[in-house]
Amino acid sequence: MTNSKSSHYFSPQSIPSSEQGAKPVAMKTLRMSVQGRKLEMAAGNGMFSKTAFDDGSRLLLKTVLPAIRVLPQRAVVCDLGCGWGALGCFLAGGGSTRVLMCDINARAVWFAQLNAQKNNLPNAKVWCGDGLSAAKNECFDFIVCNPPIRAGNATMGVLFEGAHRCLKTGGALWLVIRTSQGAKSWQKRLEGLFGNCETVLIESGYRILKCEKV
Repeated sequence: MTNSKSSHYFSPQSIPSSEQGAKPVAMKTLRMSVQGRKLEMAAGNGMFSKTAFDDGSRLLLKTVLPAIRVLPQRAVVCDLGCGWGALGCFLAGGGSTRVLMCDINARAVWFAQLNAQKNNLPNAKVWCGDGLSAAKNECFDFIVCNPPIRAGNATMGVLFEGAHRCLKTGGALWLVIRTSQGAKSWQKRLEGLFGNCETVLIESGYRILKCEKV
């Protein structure tokens, strides 16, 4: 979904709609709390981690919250591959940061949009699209991503290339990858793309990586 307030960040070509029969027939309500922030979320079939906030995203959220808090007012954050929107909705809870969430799965986008509305987050917007293909260059201050490892290296590469293109100079991509699913290998590839990639945290089989656009 886009509107006049979010279209500033997108190219003028047609942006895929999140509607198109995506409304699910059943949903599960999840009550979630992370570092004092509480949300009531809806999730359902046909998406990643449909019954809980997955451990990787939760660890990524806890790691990036301090950095989000010191972003300048009106900073723009992207939750790339947002799923049903837990990560993006928590990041939008601070109020002043604009959060744009994106996923290729129209059903996930429907849920993410619903969850932003349920939790009264007018600063969170959602669109359905293939990565950041529709986003303009250098429009985000901050991108978070729990990438779809099982989608394959080619898909992952396109996501990260899009993140590099769409970050402002000085902006950062933060992501979480399981060590057992190639986090070290991806760190080397990201170093080649960004010129840097820092391992911020290693915990519970996950690695939190951070790349800055220079």
